[in-house]
Amino acid sequence: MRYALISDIHSNYEAFCSTLRDIEKQQVDKICCLGDLVGYGPNPVECVDEILSLRKRNLLEFCLPGNHDQAAIFGPEGFNYMAQDAIEWTGDCLEKSGTRAGIQAFDRLDFLGGSTQPQFRFYRRPDWPLLFVHGSPRNFLNEYVFDDDVTELDKMGDIFSCVGKKFSAKYCFMGHTHVPGVFVNKIVEGKYEYHTPEDIRDEYPDGKFPLGAEMLLVNVGSVGQPRDLNPKSCYVILDYENEGSNNSIEYRRVEYDVTKTVEAFDKVRRTGDDRLHSFLSDRIKEGR
Repeated sequence: MRYALISDIHSNYEAFCSTLRDIEKQQVDKICCLGDLVGYGPNPVECVDEILSLRKRNLLEFCLPGNHDQAAIFGPEGFNYMAQDAIEWTGDCLEKSGTRAGIQAFDRLDFLGGSTQPQFRFYRRPDWPLLFVHGSPRNFLNEYVFDDDVTELDKMGDIFSCVGKKFSAKYCFMGHTHVPGVFVNKIVEGKYEYHTPEDIRDEYPDGKFPLGAEMLLVNVGSVGQPRDLNPKSCYVILDYENEGSNNSIEYRRVEYDVTKTVEAFDKVRRTGDDRLHSFLSDRIKEGR
């Protein structure tokens, strides 16, 4: 089976559509979303409608709720002031969204509230020792696992232990940090082995990182707000048949019309609503 793993769209409709066009070219069987459809960006209604369209067309394997998705419904907690303002604007926008193409505001709110979606997805069958979360295996919504955590041996050791002992999984896929990379359950010179997408391209001529004997944590990156100083949308292609087969992941970067997303931010601000701060549109230009 061939899967596209996407995460952290963050109401960036232009990035989402460009990514979906690229996914279509990859001939995937299903799309898996690891959360945060909304928050930060200017087009939450369009992004939710797009994911619901994928579900209706039977292209969506699952969509996990992210912390911003939950906050849009239940209120923000622990957010910085810019994220809080953006999520409050998002909630208002969704509540007033009305009916479009047969999708009602209630449908969008119900979907984001997670009433029909689990907070994690785990395939327990022998040929699917895989775990999918938004944040981390220890805290499905809110724990960050950053690339510089490779030196935090206790933290990383506990997370890997959670993957193996609590879930009996081998590979865990996550988002939340917006920084793509692969953590390997192996300590080398006092830190956990880690591979950026650039490392993978340099090490493997076909750009595909093999899923082998070692336990892995794979951050799939962000579609709508990358933070690895690369403004291109980021997602992962997962080729996985069964344990022991020639399985792999591949990072893909997709250019999109950033100018259109910035214009959508500007359109909101021209209404006199300043809750989508200019920093949020500035950062997507640079991938930070």
